[in-house]
Amino acid sequence: MFQSSDYDFMSENMKIDVISIESKISEPFFAAYKSIAIESIHAFIEAIKGFEASGKKRELYSGVDNEAEEYINSYALNHLGNVEDTNIYQVLDALRHAFVSYAYNGLRQLYTRQENEGWYPRIVLTEILMPNDIDSLDEVITIYRGCGYCDFKNRKYGQAWTTSLKIAQDFAYVHYAGQDWFRKDKRTVLVTKYSRDDVLFSDQSIEFEVVVNVNKLENVQIYT
Repeated sequence: MFQSSDYDFMSENMKIDVISIESKISEPFFAAYKSIAIESIHAFIEAIKGFEASGKKRELYSGVDNEAEEYINSYALNHLGNVEDTNIYQVLDALRHAFVSYAYNGLRQLYTRQENEGWYPRIVLTEILMPNDIDSLDEVITIYRGCGYCDFKNRKYGQAWTTSLKIAQDFAYVHYAGQDWFRKDKRTVLVTKYSRDDVLFSDQSIEFEVVVNVNKLENVQIYT
């Protein structure tokens, strides 16, 4: 579906589970826009590669988009302006958002600013994300995750957890309450112990986030 170089860039540089994109744009409702999505992704990646090869630094606090951000936004908006179907628009805009985030500040921005209220490319961290405050954590930490009960039932957990019970409860019962798919009785908070040595990212401010290797999770329980 994607050129091998594009696939590798998404998988290796952006840590995207490319199958999450391939499966979404292959759904019947998206058929008329599948080729547009593929072409857009190629154009986005080429813009990012070109900017990175230029040697220009990312000016994170200037308030001005860099060349790759400008190109991606302009390219995407040319297509989004003609889309009336909200489901198609959401997918195309999620792709734009993901690649603009990476263009702005690499993997850190992409991971920490990913959107979760609708479909979004699945990002899977496989290495420690810098900078972080992992050293501030205890050797063994208690972590929580607010999610759907189906995650617990199927033992399919996301990577983003928190050291704050209140934050987990908000993610379980508050943040997504306005979404059509939300059912409070289908939501829950999970809890477990986790080793600091296996943490891939930590930011103990605002959401007190801890990113884990899901293969290292053990004895996950429903918080009561």
